Amino acid sequence: MPPLPRSLDPVAGESLVSYLLRLGHRLGLSPLHLIRATRAAGWASHTIPFSLLLDLPTPQAQAFAQLTKQTAEEVSALTLTQWRDRYPPISRSMTHPIRTMPDEWLYFGSPRFCPSCLAGDGSPAQRLHGGPWRKLWHLPIVFACVEHQTYLEGECPHCGQPHERPGLLLQRVNDHTLHPAQCRWTVGTQTQKRKSYACAGRLDDSSAFAHVGRPKPDAEILRFQQSLISRLTPSTSAKDASKYFTDLRLAAALISATWPHGSKLFDAETARQIHSYSQNLQGGEGGKRYHQWFRDTPPRDSATCGALLMAADQMLSRRDLPDLLSDFTRAANNASNQPRSRTSWVVVYDRHKGDCSERLRQAADPVTRVFLRKGTHLQTGYQPEHIPAFLEPDWHQRHLASCAGSRSKTARRTAAIRLVQQVMGGSDQAAAEFLGIPPIQRYVLRGRDTRWPLSSGCNPIDFDRALRALTSELQSPRKPPIDYRRRRQALHEWAISPDTWNALIRHLPRSPHVTQIDFGDRKRQTASVYVWTLITQGEHLFAPRPLEAAQPPEVRQQWARRRNTTWFQFTRPDPMGHYAEMRRILSEYAQQLARDIDSGVEVTD
Repeated sequence: MPPLPRSLDPVAGESLVSYLLRLGHRLGLSPLHLIRATRAAGWASHTIPFSLLLDLPTPQAQAFAQLTKQTAEEVSALTLTQWRDRYPPISRSMTHPIRTMPDEWLYFGSPRFCPSCLAGDGSPAQRLHGGPWRKLWHLPIVFACVEHQTYLEGECPHCGQPHERPGLLLQRVNDHTLHPAQCRWTVGTQTQKRKSYACAGRLDDSSAFAHVGRPKPDAEILRFQQSLISRLTPSTSAKDASKYFTDLRLAAALISATWPHGSKLFDAETARQIHSYSQNLQGGEGGKRYHQWFRDTPPRDSATCGALLMAADQMLSRRDLPDLLSDFTRAANNASNQPRSRTSWVVVYDRHKGDCSERLRQAADPVTRVFLRKGTHLQTGYQPEHIPAFLEPDWHQRHLASCAGSRSKTARRTAAIRLVQQVMGGSDQAAAEFLGIPPIQRYVLRGRDTRWPLSSGCNPIDFDRALRALTSELQSPRKPPIDYRRRRQALHEWAISPDTWNALIRHLPRSPHVTQIDFGDRKRQTASVYVWTLITQGEHLFAPRPLEAAQPPEVRQQWARRRNTTWFQFTRPDPMGHYAEMRRILSEYAQQLARDIDSGVEVTD
């Protein structure tokens, strides 16, 4: 196709949309006419697709370059593709169906803007055709103009649009009469016969925004804005920038989803702005209540957006980030009326966790582990089979005892479940099944039981901190870990055989009282349970009881009534009578049996 008779040099940093507006204004052509002239889209649509803002495929870039007398590299510089490796929403938008699902952290249509930038720099071209609409304005992380030290504007001062989330990439794409700095939003008419028309209000007149009363950004917020922009440059590695922007997004979503839970962490003005935004999302005074996906949408108001992002940055920089995430995620769970796996922040985190930093993932995964999907796992140094169902007493004493309150049993159960979940993912019920806890006993692991720390005087954050410390210890075990799953499988439906039982009790000291003691199947069953708990480190409630199950119903009832008394004698700290010697004998037998199982010897009892 022949080049245009006249062209226009692009301004550094301007977007493709900006260039179409300014070039079209010079030539008296509409933006749609210019795009169609390149056959860039290969269609006869009346809109310009979002994808052209992101990148132009090579054939279309070359055609547009020929039409406008530029190089393909200069045309590519008008798109957002140069930041795709640094700013994840760009690459995400390139892989999603753009026309229907643009990423919430990109302003495809109607970006915020600086009126002074639109007024131009005074050069002849910009006096005639206006200053550039900058590419940076399409990124919500850019909320202020550092050069003019002002917050960006988000709405036309004349018609107040856009009222809601912006839609089309460019309004009135077939209109060639408007100046690039004029509002292109359509204003309706009072009669159906008359056609609609553009607002046409000037956006490059700073005085028109005086009624908004927006405060000037202070030096701290401008420094923060500059630091965000610098991450888009080679001064920061693309990988670090990408992970940081994902972290920032997740932290902002968490603050928004749990507000006002974290209000005391931030200064009064920041808290005020975020509070106003949160109230608007929740419906305010009889207003519209927004769907939870708005929690992952940056505020349109630039001052509020800056406050929220800086609050998120402050959260990420804190040394106690794991404790903060533990506290905030619990607040998010308590505030939501959704199932725990569908709370707004967990949905957002699950969607973006693969792109966030390792530091944030290590802090967030433990406190969101109950939501992990089956097949997902953390990078741990242990395997689920290395976790006993009732947590080793030594682990509990060194890490959890100080924060477990009066509910040490529940703490040991919960800790075991969570340690398995950290590796396997899936639900707590699935982890319980892996640990061999029968379905009838899983009530202790359901959602309502997660409140136990509060009722027992245990601080949930302390519990999570203790569990993180235990997890860290398990990363580098001091001795080879034990395969507790193999032990549980080896002793499935197991009991001490009659011959072994007779051989064990023959070692008891002989006394007149020994002949009067009942060493029948009931006590053999309890002794088997005792050995099972020593080998598997499981809880006696979940131990197999094949001898008891084989009895008639009336006998099972008699055994059940005496079960607690007999178990107490086996496990009391000061065993009396023959129980003391029996415990010693059974402990030695359990040690030998455990060694046999660990070495692969088949259990024959």
